[in-house]
Amino acid sequence: MKAERRDFLKAATTACVLSLASQGKAFGQDSGKASGELRAGSGTLYLEGKLKSGVLKLEAQDLLDRADRSVIVRGRWDSLDSKETTEIYSAMFSYQKDLNVFALFHDHDHSTIVVLSNSDDVKIGSAIVWNDGENPQILNFKKAEILAADKPQTIADVSGKVPDLTGRRKPPEFTSMELESVFGSDPELLAFMRGRKATHDRREDHEWACWYLSNVRGSTLGLFWTPPRVTSQSAKLRSFSNSWKRRVDRSSINKGEAFK
Repeated sequence: MKAERRDFLKAATTACVLSLASQGKAFGQDSGKASGELRAGSGTLYLEGKLKSGVLKLEAQDLLDRADRSVIVRGRWDSLDSKETTEIYSAMFSYQKDLNVFALFHDHDHSTIVVLSNSDDVKIGSAIVWNDGENPQILNFKKAEILAADKPQTIADVSGKVPDLTGRRKPPEFTSMELESVFGSDPELLAFMRGRKATHDRREDHEWACWYLSNVRGSTLGLFWTPPRVTSQSAKLRSFSNSWKRRVDRSSINKGEAFK
């Protein structure tokens, strides 16, 4: 458990540094003379669309570095009657293909921080949640339950605790599926995602972190975050494992038991 918490802190610290650095560069806060180079690993995207609750404008920036990825999304939501405007913020840093994930959500001067990690049990995912300066919530979830739920943010952990993922924030009402419906087919979004559309098909355990954080209230991360690709070697191993399991099952049926 201590090792897991150290990993959480490493991911959170790295994310904070990366987030601050990205924001400073984006708004021209570097001092002195400097030179720069735009590379294919980073980009900025602007989107605007009409939701059921209002008009949402998004500005997204991302950074790819080998198996790590950072996404920062600033949004402005205007109610349909133009009487209410809300600034929303979602940011994510993923370390080693979602091995550890740090996310921050902010609106109305209040924040929610979520750190997710794998545990020693491959079927269990660990989480730490902070709402502003409140005491952290420490939880352990069954990944299968998260992936099976249409509203994973309402799922209780293995001890029966349902986390508070909103705190004092008051984000506008929309869902990850509504965001996908409105923005998902935009060609500029597809280009920004380097041809990978966020489908959230929820068939693999490694997608639990993506699905969970995409459904936090006020989260816009679902549009800009796809789960890590399964390597060809992993696919071969999984295929071999499934094939062996089928052969064992057939042998069990024919002989009464697979092994004695």
